[in-house]
Amino acid sequence: MSSYKKHAIFALILTLPFFPNVFSLALALIAASFPDFDHKVKKKNITLLFIIGTILTLILYIFKLPYLLGIILITLALIFYLSEHRGFTHSLLGIGLLSIILTVLVISSYFFFFGLGINEQGTLAVILILLGSLSINKNIMLPFIFIGVLGVLLTPFPHPNLYNVMGAFFLGFISHVILDSYTPHGVEFFRPFYSKRLKKGFGISLIILWVLGASYYVFNFIL
Repeated sequence: MSSYKKHAIFALILTLPFFPNVFSLALALIAASFPDFDHKVKKKNITLLFIIGTILTLILYIFKLPYLLGIILITLALIFYLSEHRGFTHSLLGIGLLSIILTVLVISSYFFFFGLGINEQGTLAVILILLGSLSINKNIMLPFIFIGVLGVLLTPFPHPNLYNVMGAFFLGFISHVILDSYTPHGVEFFRPFYSKRLKKGFGISLIILWVLGASYYVFNFIL
C-alpha cells in the first residue's frame, strides 16, 4: 500500500473516536498529508503555495479586504521551504505551530466566505476543496473532494471552533508522525530541544497514549 494511503487511513482511525463528523475527519486527512511538504519532491507544491498566497494577499489588499488568508499561505510555504525532510514539521513544536496556523486559516476562511453570503455548509465545502487541492495526493484528491463536500452538505457539523478544528489537525499530524517513527529514519519529535531520532518504540508509546485517551473520551463523553 502506498504511503499516502497508509497516512490517510491511519489519520481517519486516530481521529474518528474524538471527532465523528465528516469535516473534522477531512481536516485530519489534510493534516496527515501536509508534513511531507518538506520533502524535496514537493518543492513545486511549496512554490505554488507561495505564489497563491502572494497573489491572494495582493488581490485582497487591493480590494481592501482582510488579507490574513494570503499571509498564512505564504507563512506555510516558508515553513516547509526552510524545514528539512522529517525535521521541524515532524516535531511536537512544528506540528503544534502548524495546527495553530491551519486552524487560523480555516476559521478566518469560514468567516470570510460566510461574510460573502455563502451559507455555512457551502463555506465548509469551499474550505475542504481549497485545502484538499493544496495538500491531498492527486490519486485520492477527487474521492476526497467528492466525499468531503457531499458529507458537509448532508451531515450536521458543530460550529467551527478551536477544539473541533485544531484538535482534528493535531491528530492528523500525530498520525503521520507515528507512522514515520516506524521507518528506519525515525523522527526528531522533540526537536530542537532533543535531537535524537525516535523510532518504533516511540510510535508504540504514542499509540498506547491514544488508546488510553480514546477509551476515556468514549466512555465518559459518548457512552
